[in-house]
Amino acid sequence: MKTTSKMPIVLIGFMGAGKSTIGKILSRELNCSFTDLDSLVEAQLNQSIPEIFELEGEKAFRRYECQYLKHALEKYDIIATGGGILSDDQTFNFLKKQEITVVWIDAPFEILYERIKNDANRPNANKKSYDALKSLYYSRNSRYNEIAFIKISSKISLRETLNEIKNTIFANDQY
Repeated sequence: MKTTSKMPIVLIGFMGAGKSTIGKILSRELNCSFTDLDSLVEAQLNQSIPEIFELEGEKAFRRYECQYLKHALEKYDIIATGGGILSDDQTFNFLKKQEITVVWIDAPFEILYERIKNDANRPNANKKSYDALKSLYYSRNSRYNEIAFIKISSKISLRETLNEIKNTIFANDQY
């Protein structure tokens, strides 16, 4: 549960960028709470994301995602979101109005593709071609850019990525 009165840190970025891994480690190093929004949705609904997509569709999943994001912002210090969180207008507009620190974790598409191409738990990835995923990646970048406080590349080492996030947040008195 929330351990600080500071603004929550929300990690955004494409599938495979490392949001969950970075969020877990960052929360340990800053001694604060963390949740992965996809895992939270799965736990609350007792279904996997692929099951939700198959049974109810992406639109229903995005509604759940927004609902549990609101809950997570009240309860957690660091939140790793799913790659498509900003594709829903309601969620995008909600996040824009929040007092939060949004960190965009990015990497070149080719690196992201190698990380996600065989992952059965990614319903927006495992049924799409390379070109379709690349198009999806570029289509999401403008929204990531519009809402992010900072953009950090995860193509560097995990330690460098974490240090860059912490240095930027602390330098700007965001945490």
